[in-house]
Amino acid sequence: MALSVRSLFFSFLIINSFLNICGQKKKARDTSTIILQPNRIEFEKAANSSDFYVIPGSTNGLLVVEETSESAPQGGYILNVHLTDTAFNVVWSRQDAVPNIESLIGYEYFGGNYYLLFNRNQFKSEQLLVLQYSVRSEEVKTYELTTVFPINIKHFESVGETLLLAGYANYRPVVITYNINDRIPKIVPGFYDNRNDILDLVVEEKSKIFTVVMSEKMRNKKYTVRVKSFNERGDLIQDNLLDPGEKKSLIDGATTTFSGGLQYLAGTHSRKSLHYSQGFYLSKFINGRQQFNKYYPFAELSNFWDHLKPKREERILRRIEKKKEKGKVKKFNYRLLVHEIIQKEGEYIMIAEAYYPRYNHVSNNPYGGIGNFGGVQDSRFTNPYFLGYKYTHAAVVGFDKNCNIIWDHTFRIEDKESFLLEENVAVNASGDKVVLMYLEESEIRSKVIEKGKVIEGRTFSPIKLSYEADELKSEDSSVEKIERWYNNASIAYGEQTIRNEKHAGKTSRKVFYINKIKYSYDFQPD
Repeated sequence: MALSVRSLFFSFLIINSFLNICGQKKKARDTSTIILQPNRIEFEKAANSSDFYVIPGSTNGLLVVEETSESAPQGGYILNVHLTDTAFNVVWSRQDAVPNIESLIGYEYFGGNYYLLFNRNQFKSEQLLVLQYSVRSEEVKTYELTTVFPINIKHFESVGETLLLAGYANYRPVVITYNINDRIPKIVPGFYDNRNDILDLVVEEKSKIFTVVMSEKMRNKKYTVRVKSFNERGDLIQDNLLDPGEKKSLIDGATTTFSGGLQYLAGTHSRKSLHYSQGFYLSKFINGRQQFNKYYPFAELSNFWDHLKPKREERILRRIEKKKEKGKVKKFNYRLLVHEIIQKEGEYIMIAEAYYPRYNHVSNNPYGGIGNFGGVQDSRFTNPYFLGYKYTHAAVVGFDKNCNIIWDHTFRIEDKESFLLEENVAVNASGDKVVLMYLEESEIRSKVIEKGKVIEGRTFSPIKLSYEADELKSEDSSVEKIERWYNNASIAYGEQTIRNEKHAGKTSRKVFYINKIKYSYDFQPD
């Protein structure tokens, strides 16, 4: 049956509206005018599986490590190691044989040296192996060390000629120093306590001071944060214990480096729960004395909800106002992962990523069904299976030397999930600008803030490929990451399968790539 003119007209309107909507969606996914990708390097992935690790070495370049499954002639497996400069020119490449041990468990860069940490024996966690690579020569140095007793290592850092190991022995925290000259491990006193948990280990490169941030249980059963700073030898310099007050628990904390007796702490607080936070706290110490501790509930922040859709943001703001009219503060609960504090020109920046754990409740009902009787779920017949952490957004706060919040914003995170709780958003601060980025499906998602104002909203910049005729076929989102490197440079890396019909050799290649990211700060918004 032939369509009438009227039917054709309405069909045209529907199709045209659909195309307009698609066009609007495409237009909304703007690319960044600030982010540049000047350099890229690729390493071919072998047919058999291999793992790559990238260790930033500031202006001394990058160390790229490939753990292969290729057997070494005298036992063990082959480790491919490459040093590049900041323009991704390969300075040297070498192969090393590593004993048949579990895998690389840590890596670190300090003062022109890269360190790789391995287990020497997969059944004895106290036996460790360290490989040291220098930016000055291709020579590799090997150190075999033992912690005497088994230790579950969570943090590996270096300061001067001392390696730092922090973790747990018999479920209690422990910190060990290992000087690469005398090769004697030493236990740092004051940590082996079942009331404490190690949150972070921070190194100040110039002064060669390291700081350990801990969560500590108080006598009233609430929690606070303790911060201890040490010199390279492991001698205690400063011990700061935050006084949270009677009605607060401090869930976690990040610290600035110890400098001239001045130190700032930032983190999240709650009233009862150790999992859900209700706001941020900012604290200042001078020569070990707490100057003040300031609390900022989420409801008091200016832009904490700007990652939400407008209608939902309006509803939340109305609820906050209603509580305010009654002289109360609306409470919100979030799980937050706090990053290290960034210092820049008299301003401090803290970032925290919001997340929640996902579970799949599987039935163990012997009679079939889904463990649900009369509309009520019976917990006897369901077991939760952990599916990983889902990230929703990052909150970014700028504060001054008196711990007053100058500005705050959020950055929506989409599609990011992982089984390990880890940082996804990289923050690069230079001058008055702050660039927020994360990598998902070979796409840099970013937001740019200047003096507390958004000058470039959410953008989507595809990872730049090596050749014009390259076509991205697939990527492995589980290994994608963005990290800060040096000055206003960062790196994005991951695995891709690329097809190029015009290539003289193979038309398809699987690679581990690293892209350098810089920022054109001359951009002026309309």
